[in-house]
Amino acid sequence: EVFKNIEKYISPDTIIATNSTTIAITELSSELEYKERCVSLHFITSAPGAKMIEVVRSLYTSDEVFDRVSKFINMIGKYLVQVQESPGLISIRLFVTLVNEACEILMEGVGNKSDIDTTMRIGLGLSLGPFELADKIGLDKVERWMDNLYGEFGDIKYKASPVIKRHVRAHQYGRATGKGFYSYDETGKKIG
Repeated sequence: EVFKNIEKYISPDTIIATNSTTIAITELSSELEYKERCVSLHFITSAPGAKMIEVVRSLYTSDEVFDRVSKFINMIGKYLVQVQESPGLISIRLFVTLVNEACEILMEGVGNKSDIDTTMRIGLGLSLGPFELADKIGLDKVERWMDNLYGEFGDIKYKASPVIKRHVRAHQYGRATGKGFYSYDETGKKIG
């Protein structure tokens, strides 16, 4: 609906791009008059200093549109990763399974939240641990991604952990609400 409304006000050669991650770009572009101009540009904004953008062509995206998008990404100093169309792309599919596994480890008592995050930060070199990153993104958004991926693939690895669901039910979405896996002050800084 949004894309169809946008199309009414722009020229036929204007590119329509989305940062959507779990909705297939072909689905979003399928009802457009000029389907070939639609593309997915997933700017990874949750990881500090992320220098890459996932680009997904729909079944309709033209080579010309892809080339223009590639030039744009180069101009802004980012690295392009071309992804075959799949809900969740590469980054989200890997991230949600990491968060789910972190929740499983937590529920089993293998480690606490802090130790799990520290293992991923210091041990594996991630800038944020899975719980910290989930809080930054927003647990409501993470759960929505998981629901979409589970609905698409039917694979249990995408089904949101009860730990995530409990926080979302309590409206504890992370940094935005001041409480998620961790507590945050009004500036979004982790407390304790």
